[in-house]
Amino acid sequence: MNTKLVDSIVQVVQSLPKEEQLELINQLNVLMQTAAAETSSAVEVEPQKQLDGWDVFLSLGDDAVEGKLENPSINHDRYLYTKD
Repeated sequence: MNTKLVDSIVQVVQSLPKEEQLELINQLNVLMQTAAAETSSAVEVEPQKQLDGWDVFLSLGDDAVEGKLENPSINHDRYLYTKD
């Protein structure tokens, strides 16, 4: 965040007459409500994608063959990186 810019904007707003400050506040509120509505509609799509990803992750071991590897915690790298 550019704190110098924010500080400058605050100083400018404080220098405005009360009526202009109120008008600015009203316009910013409308802008923020519009931005929030756009953000919430964009976020609605994301949770489904997240759930799909979790479903795939959780299903990774469903078709695994048990007991195929001897001492997997000890021989982990050998199983992954050597060609038989």
